[in-house]
Amino acid sequence: MSPWFTNVQLGFDMATSLTIVGAAITWVIREKKQAEAEKARGINQQVRSTSLKKVQDVLFEMEDKFSVLINETQAYENMIDNRVRKVNDQLDFTRLNAALKRDENFLVKAIDRLQAIRLELGQFYELIQVRRYSLIPLLDAIEEGDKYIGVFQRNIDEVGDAYNQMTSGNVSLLKELQAVVTLLNNEFGDELIDISDDDKKALFQKISSDEKFMKPIQSIIYDEDYFYWVQRFVPAGREEDYLEKVVRPSKIEDKDLCSEVMIHFILALIGKNHELLSQVLRTASGSVMKARIECKDILIALSAISHKLVMDNNSDTLEKVIEKYEAEEYFGRNITIR
Repeated sequence: MSPWFTNVQLGFDMATSLTIVGAAITWVIREKKQAEAEKARGINQQVRSTSLKKVQDVLFEMEDKFSVLINETQAYENMIDNRVRKVNDQLDFTRLNAALKRDENFLVKAIDRLQAIRLELGQFYELIQVRRYSLIPLLDAIEEGDKYIGVFQRNIDEVGDAYNQMTSGNVSLLKELQAVVTLLNNEFGDELIDISDDDKKALFQKISSDEKFMKPIQSIIYDEDYFYWVQRFVPAGREEDYLEKVVRPSKIEDKDLCSEVMIHFILALIGKNHELLSQVLRTASGSVMKARIECKDILIALSAISHKLVMDNNSDTLEKVIEKYEAEEYFGRNITIR
């Protein structure tokens, strides 16, 4: 065999060997990458499965707490809302006023129910706050987990805000307002019935010059937590001024505005003190409804997160799923109670 042929054969064998080796290396690399990808997918799937189970466990737990909360909120809302109607786009408190006058325990029962709602709302809030320590790390471990956490945390914060409103606003205001109304009725009694303008002026002088009345009145109109209701006695367009120049400063900066609000409030106490209580009770009913919806948002968000964990190839964003679930066809966020 000629040297030339031998060299050609040797070159061919080397090229073939290199091709085989190259193909083998490529195959090994590809297999390694595929194995790593499958391992990653497996780990991710395992994390998603673990997260799904945890989310659903928390969801079941929160559903039970929500059901108890609903029972309490319905009792209060039926008690108040069924006695208030709209006439010419204005709220008519006649029936609610009558209930307050007729039954001296009516307000006590209403406050008790509000406190029961506050208790259940507080337990709902505390439970979801505790559960976030096990939920958030799991959600953080999956793709786009930060979006899930953001929605979840925002809903928790909103429930907390609703609880604070129930605590520092409605219940406390009702108790203080009830104390003032009782004080006035005990002191003046029949003088507050069918009162003339002249008599109203005389009563105003008595009340405004007596610290026994003025101290609890000032406690109400100077409390920022009560501003959401007190602002109805503030001249239109001066609400921010009242906050910044009367309520918040250590020393009143606008005495004229302060006096005007004080006059409006005292005259309202003289002329329709039961209706003031009715107004707060009705406002509290709105707060109760808002709190219920905020809690429902937690359940909807957890349901949407469950959906996304199951349908990991679904192109819908979490926000889109939540929006879909809020609709009447699903959970009816603003329509159905439960």
